[in-house]
Amino acid sequence: MVEYVITYIAHGDELKDSEVKGLTSDIESRLKVAPVKSRRLGLRAYDVYFELSTDDLKPLLADIIDSAQGIDVIVQTDGTNRQDKKLIVFDMDSTLIYQEVIEMIASYADVEDKVRDITNLAMNNEIDFKESLRQRVKLLEGLQMDSLYDEIKSKLLITNGVPEFCSFMKKTQGTKLCVLSGGFIQFAEFIKGELEFDYARANLLALDDNGRLTGETIGDIVDGQCKAETLLQLCQDYDIDVASSVMIGDGGNDLLAMAAAGFGIAWNAKPTVQKKAPCKLNTKSMKDVLYIFGYSDEEIKILFP
Repeated sequence: MVEYVITYIAHGDELKDSEVKGLTSDIESRLKVAPVKSRRLGLRAYDVYFELSTDDLKPLLADIIDSAQGIDVIVQTDGTNRQDKKLIVFDMDSTLIYQEVIEMIASYADVEDKVRDITNLAMNNEIDFKESLRQRVKLLEGLQMDSLYDEIKSKLLITNGVPEFCSFMKKTQGTKLCVLSGGFIQFAEFIKGELEFDYARANLLALDDNGRLTGETIGDIVDGQCKAETLLQLCQDYDIDVASSVMIGDGGNDLLAMAAAGFGIAWNAKPTVQKKAPCKLNTKSMKDVLYIFGYSDEEIKILFP
């Protein structure tokens, strides 16, 4: 038998008992088995545990997960790895920060709409990421970047709850924190420094002798395959069990790394990504990932009273 934990996380201020009862009843009816235990994690989150012989529970509950209004339903196996997260890898754009940096750069070249359209195709897995990056970077050719790096960095907004979430994991688990971005290394390194991360990898824009973009990148492209391979390499480098690793991102190019990691979380992601990812989280604060890891409000308040 496999013990599963199903976590309900409300998008709003409260997860009502009636909502817990309704979701649990629907799941019981689908599985034809009663939960073995349950516990409230806090005002907005609740855990329900089931024991089943199936090796993959999520497909059996897909329609319930998709139809829950204002509540994320996360399915995972229960065990020591739930809280024992030693490596967390993040996408950057629209994950660690609210913006898409390449669109911010594009606004200075008056091609923001064109770049955004291509970005959306890539994030929905409707176009190969490498090809999408090539097309978008080409649109930036000739832009003088020397004076723009610092200006754009000053405008970057870190996602709500990210600093608290990362601080909690470092202090309680000694977690290694890394950013793997399909964006650009100058900004990934900046975010790494701001959040005191351990590692950053991203793409490098090519400049001519006058500091203008050539419309190309230098070196290997950080696409989905690269993110997956790098995550596994980081596990090896840090001597971390892959089962204790997590990938958090919002785009189609994050799915391979989510599959390679011990667990993956689609953070306010594109609809197609939410369906394919191990789980989805659509709340307003990244700190809510702590509920997925099984931490209660009381445990969280020890560090953040």
